Amino acid sequence: MLKSIFSISAWIIGLVVLGQPAPPKKVKEPVDFRPYEVKIGVNAIRGIRTLSGSENLTTHEFQTAVAIHKYNLVFDFGIEEHKRGESFAYENKGSYYRIGFDRNFTKDKASGNVLSLGLRYARASFEDQLLFTADKGYGEQDYLLENNALTARWLEVAFALRGRIVSNLYMGFTMRWQFLRQINGEGELKAFDIPGFGKTKRQNSTAFDYYLAWRIPFN
Repeated sequence: MLKSIFSISAWIIGLVVLGQPAPPKKVKEPVDFRPYEVKIGVNAIRGIRTLSGSENLTTHEFQTAVAIHKYNLVFDFGIEEHKRGESFAYENKGSYYRIGFDRNFTKDKASGNVLSLGLRYARASFEDQLLFTADKGYGEQDYLLENNALTARWLEVAFALRGRIVSNLYMGFTMRWQFLRQINGEGELKAFDIPGFGKTKRQNSTAFDYYLAWRIPFN
């Protein structure tokens, strides 16, 4: 009797279970690799250094960052002219660019905020000259050494943070570790500065930049 009741109960439970609708399968959303925003910015620290006039330095840098899925394609372009010396006159001027990808770790794309880590390839084209007075056995004379076609390249690891201030205006910093620097085209005169990098006495270098950027969202 108990065996029959158990069999009938199991049969009824089986019918109930089979009659339940199957849980819906979770559909994985396709990855959208269309750009959804662009930020156009300016390096505020370089602008302040130029306006202060205390370093005999004129430098400006602009940045464009295109957001694609979880990444930012970043392009920087800058110009720089630096003068040094009292008993001598050293002048260095040229331009540089950086290009690379950042991984954005923020989850809210609509906010436009950025917390990222990425890699850059950087390259500079510049010229320099050194004017000095020396006595090489024939009395004091003026000497001029110059390089007219210098290039340099290096890599950077960049950590960046950007936050919304008001409307589509964003502010934030970028910390860089610059390494694997190489210089081409030097003659008798060895370059003292590299636009976008800094002093050549450092094979590896660090830098801190602060940006103001305007966001243009789309898609």
